[in-house]
Amino acid sequence: MIALISAANKRGIENVARELAEIGFEILATDGTASYLRRKEINVRRVSEITGLTERRELKTLHHRLYEMIFSGQISVVIVIPYEFSAEPKFENIDIGGICLLRAAAKAGCFVAFDMAGCRKVVEAIKTRSEDLKRVMAREVFRFTSEYDKKIMEWLENEASGI
Repeated sequence: MIALISAANKRGIENVARELAEIGFEILATDGTASYLRRKEINVRRVSEITGLTERRELKTLHHRLYEMIFSGQISVVIVIPYEFSAEPKFENIDIGGICLLRAAAKAGCFVAFDMAGCRKVVEAIKTRSEDLKRVMAREVFRFTSEYDKKIMEWLENEASGI
């Protein structure tokens, strides 16, 4: 069992990773998140070990191997806390890979979360073996990604109105 974690805001993610590891999950994380978790003494494997790519801010998780692992069931938990676009709207803060991972995980029927409240739901659902919550989580993910895209679209419309 593998849990994939990528968190722009890492505060508290170590608690979730630790609980998942105690349940028996191997933790796979993007380089920044992996470094953070290692400092918190959590055993973690880096996504770059799977993809073979040198991780860059723009290219962390857009790799076919990760999606193969999600859709084959190797990765059964996906936690992505994306960049906060609304806090500082600019092109550099548009999260692409994280949003794609969330959508893929929701479609594949993984346990999936995009914030700390969702992380707590994921851990509880796994502990209680509540597979039914996967559909609820999927709905929440698609609502979140839709709203995320809407914020970007509105920002771009406002930017274009000044041209």
